[in-house]
This record gives sequence, C-alpha cells and structure tokens, in this order.
Amino acid sequence: MGQAKVITKLNPRPILEDELMRRVASIDMLRGTALMGMVMCHFMIYYGDPQATKNVFYFILNHVLGDLGAACFLLLVGMSQVISADRKKGATEDGLMKKAFIRGTYIFGAGILMLALAWGPSQLWQWDILTLIGTATVALYFCRFLPSWVILLISTAIMFLTPWLRTGIDFTPYWGGKFIPVPFISDYLPGIFYDPAGEYKVIWNLRDIVRGFFVTAYFPVFPWLAYPLIGFVVGRRIVNRQMVRDLPFFFIIGLVMTVLGGTLSYASLFRPAASPIYDYIAPLSFFPDSITMVCIQTGMALILFASAYAYYDGREAPLPLTGQWFIWCQRMSRFSLTVYFLHYLFITWPLWIIYGITGKFFVENLMGLFPALLAGMAAVAVFLTVLKAWQRREAKYSLEWGLDRAANRFS
Repeated sequence: MGQAKVITKLNPRPILEDELMRRVASIDMLRGTALMGMVMCHFMIYYGDPQATKNVFYFILNHVLGDLGAACFLLLVGMSQVISADRKKGATEDGLMKKAFIRGTYIFGAGILMLALAWGPSQLWQWDILTLIGTATVALYFCRFLPSWVILLISTAIMFLTPWLRTGIDFTPYWGGKFIPVPFISDYLPGIFYDPAGEYKVIWNLRDIVRGFFVTAYFPVFPWLAYPLIGFVVGRRIVNRQMVRDLPFFFIIGLVMTVLGGTLSYASLFRPAASPIYDYIAPLSFFPDSITMVCIQTGMALILFASAYAYYDGREAPLPLTGQWFIWCQRMSRFSLTVYFLHYLFITWPLWIIYGITGKFFVENLMGLFPALLAGMAAVAVFLTVLKAWQRREAKYSLEWGLDRAANRFS
C-alpha cells in the first residue's frame, strides 16, 4: 500500500505522512522565533541612534533575545544535522560525507557572498554566523563516529580553552579600541556587562584573517563551535527517542550552567581589573563572548529547548500544530538560510543608497528606537508574506532550494 499523503495549512504541497510526523515541532518553533527576533534586533541595532541604546527595549532585544537567539540557533544546527542524517538511513557513508561537505561549502560560500553584498568586499572576513555554520556542518559529520561523551568533552574544552587562547592577543584594535559598559544594565550593576566600542575591523593579512576565523571575529570557532556540538548530542537523544526521559536532566544542567555564569559574572564586580576576554571570573560580553556569557547562553538555550520540546513534542497525545504563531515560526524555520541572507541586504542596501545621496553612512544612527523597531517588525511581516507565496511555488530559487539541488546533484 502506498504511503498516505497529507495536505496541511503549513504545507500546501502534498507530503508523506511519516515525513510530517518526523518533523520536530520544537526545533521549528525555537528557530523561527530566534529568526524573527534576530531580524527585529538587527534593524534596531543598525538603524537606531545612540540614544536608543539607553532604552530598556534595546537592551532586551539586543542582549536578551539577540544573545540567547544566537546560541539557540547554533544549538539547533547540531540537532538538525542528526535528524536529517537519520532520515537518510539508506544512504551510504560516502554519500553522507559528500553531502556534508557540499552543504558546508555551500553555506560557507553563502556567508562570504552575503558579507560582500551587504557590507562590501572589504568586509569579507568578518566571519559571521553563516561561515561558522558551514564549518560546523563539515565538523559535525565526523561526530557521527564519536561517542556522545567525547563530543561533550570536546565542546567543553572549546569553551574553557577560549580565554586561554586569547591571551597574547590585543583585542582592542579589532573592536573599536576599547570596551564600554552596556547602557541600562550598568545603571544597576556597573561593570557587569561590556560591549566593544566599535564593529569588528577586518584586517587584510593572512595572520589576522586566520586569527579572526578561530578566535577574534564575530563568530569564531572558539567558543562558538561548542553550541552545534552540544546540539548534535541532543539530536541523538531525540532520534533515539530518549529525549522525554532526559528532559529533567537538561533542565538541571541548563539551570546549573546559567547560575554558574551569573555567579561568576557577579563575582567579577569585586575584581575591578577582570577582563571579559581573558578571565574566567569575568564580566559579561557578547562580542567577543566571555566565558560567563557562554555559560549563561548554554544553560538558557538548553532550558528553552527542553521547555519547547516538552510542550510540543514530549506529550503522549500529539499537540495540534495550528496556531498562527507556530505557522509563522515553521515558515521562517524552513527558509532560515534565505531569511538570514536577505535580511542583511534589506538593512544595508537602504543605508548605501542614502550614503550615495548624502555622502553619510548612517549605520547605527539613522532613526530613533521605536521607528527602528517598527522597521524591523515591518521586515518580519514582509518575510512572512513573501515566504508564504514562495512556499506555494515549492521554494524555487531560494537558498534552501539551491542547497538541496547541489547536495543531491554532486553527492
């Protein structure tokens, strides 16, 4: 008997019933939420003026939703790769390896192209999140041959070796010359949270390009590769149908990591010379990620995913996935690569047009907080509308469509 086909509100094309059941709703929910928050956060950052940075909404979107969203997004990369490989159980090991290398190269190349189109060729080596995901996609293939405890040991080593690897490197030339207290939270806990004074400065020599990839840039291997590795282990628990049993463990580990990061960052207040870059008892920092921020991000990402999994996927009776928010999240999740690539162009190209007219580049100084937030919300609404129509046309010419064609053609 042929497999039953199902048409749902989320999927205008017929899909196989077992394909529908194997999709993990909590992954779509968390990834879609992170993407929508990221779009609004980036519009607010790049369009908001200096006065906007002092507002509580700016702090919440930038340093709560944004900082946690990045960790969650990378955690989901590892989970998705395990689940994707599980759906291809009939594939040969050679085929899986080729797919991993093709997909990783494709995503890495998309990241480089995005930076060139958004910020100009001089900014190719910012090492944004897409180049990290491309690298992780290849690295995660080799995790297939390692036990989970070894993968967790590697991810822990990446996290805790990061401050040590930074010693001997002066970060200030890369990040605006100094680090400054984050507005709003510094009114209550002075010295607990720092931001770089400027955006990452790309230096075009081989040493600094390689150094940026591994240690100094926006999303270097150390410490950011740790999140996909942890996600890979979580993905194994999902595929082996052990996640429901493990939920209390993930909540406990998440809570311990969050409390550890918060305690160490608070303790740094009593060490005035503590550095968010080099020290272990350190103030919080997102760029570059301090070890205390890494602990909090890891803990909160595990708690958020465990909560989403318990609500959407851990029930004995399936939860009807018909809510409007979930529909939006799944739509964004399925086009996550395209959304990330295009949203930077939506942000930067108007700035370049204004620059061509006025001779001034109004990055981080175009408008007030609430107009910038409204611009971000409008961008999310445009994405949701366009992606709905795109999905009905089988997502042709999206980056995901190209990725699938490349992986299937050359593997």
